[in-house]
Amino acid sequence: MKKSLSVILSLSLIALFGYGCDGGSGTITVEDPGYISGTSDAELYYPNTISGTVGATTMSAGYTQALGNVEWLSRKVAESGYVVLAFTPTNNLGMVSGWRDAHKNCITKLKNINSNHSVLRGKINTAKLQTCGHSKGGGGSLWASSELTTQLKTTVGMAPYQEGFFDSTLGSVTAATFVQAGGSDTLATNSMTRGEYSGLSSRISRMYVEYSGYGHLAWDGATGTTASRISGDIIAWMKYYMDGQTSYASTLSNTSGTARHEWVDVSPGSSSSSSSGGCN
Repeated sequence: MKKSLSVILSLSLIALFGYGCDGGSGTITVEDPGYISGTSDAELYYPNTISGTVGATTMSAGYTQALGNVEWLSRKVAESGYVVLAFTPTNNLGMVSGWRDAHKNCITKLKNINSNHSVLRGKINTAKLQTCGHSKGGGGSLWASSELTTQLKTTVGMAPYQEGFFDSTLGSVTAATFVQAGGSDTLATNSMTRGEYSGLSSRISRMYVEYSGYGHLAWDGATGTTASRISGDIIAWMKYYMDGQTSYASTLSNTSGTARHEWVDVSPGSSSSSSSGGCN
């Protein structure tokens, strides 16, 4: 597997100083997870200090892009206490099915890491797994979820793009699903993302947020307030549905800066079966 320069540097630092040195904040480790079928490159991010077990997610960018385009989000999620397996599919010029397969293989890899990794053995809660991706990676995340069903706790699609032929499968998704969309997106159009959201079962918890003014590449190497909003909502989603931390409901209910916002919560013990705002 071809290693990125950042991974090589990270592994060098780890070898010299032990886990925890990744050239960043010092709170996470970044390393090469080894071969994963359907990917051309991958990076594993995880917190240096794990008490008990934690949830884990796949992470991918989209068409023509690589895992470096979502490195900013991989780091933020890992710094929030989760394991992240970011990948580039074997063919990042291909169809959404390539991302679907890579997400599925990365979920299998996370389970293997939990069984065999020198640091993470027994540290990943395999009942708290998620797929997450942008553009074709987001379409692949939703499609993978429809096939993995109960193997996943949650699913995130960031401006999820799809070729249209797997719409009918989304009703089989059983994981709590978050669809993020851009109000100015001309690729993963609002009709496309709303169609994906509408295709989800009424029996699952789900949220649709359309951010005002965001184009398709808002998720690509995001910085500043855009990065804070995107990552903050995703992390709140994970905290709420993976970990049952209901205090994050206020973040998920925040409609500021959104052109459209719908949240349907059917989780046990939820105070309301439906919460929405800013819908039109």
